[in-house]
Amino acid sequence: MTATASGRTFSCVMQRRAIKFATVLTAVAVLGTALTRSLSHIPCKLLGGTETLTINLDRLAPRAVWAFCYREDSGQLIRFLPARDSKGNAHAIFDACGQCYKFHQGYTYSGHYLICRLCGNRYRLTQMDTGKASCIPVRLPSKIQGNQAKISVVDVKAGHWLF
Repeated sequence: MTATASGRTFSCVMQRRAIKFATVLTAVAVLGTALTRSLSHIPCKLLGGTETLTINLDRLAPRAVWAFCYREDSGQLIRFLPARDSKGNAHAIFDACGQCYKFHQGYTYSGHYLICRLCGNRYRLTQMDTGKASCIPVRLPSKIQGNQAKISVVDVKAGHWLF
């Protein structure tokens, strides 16, 4: 075998290895993205109303998070997360943060933490409306009356820019 032939053979082998590596890397990235998207978003329940959205908190246990959606007239879906912290206090935020919202990733929930799906910041439910660094969950005003959370549709619609 000549030097040129062995050089071409080595080059072909290296190209094949590079193609295999790129194919495996692409497959892993696609699978990872699919799993992250399918497992991370908290499924939301669609609420409707013209002035006020009412959420019954009877079954919202301490350290639990629910996800609700409101569909604007334009069809845009606005997601928000009511939660009850370990002390039993109810909180509500949009499923977006003031910095990371541009990437439309929202939050996931694990244990008693909300986790930003983009930057990975973790928030205890007692601190979910304060934030860290530039990743700050966007608070959704709500009024607790008895065991119900009342959320103004106007306040929900004001968060449309996050989605």
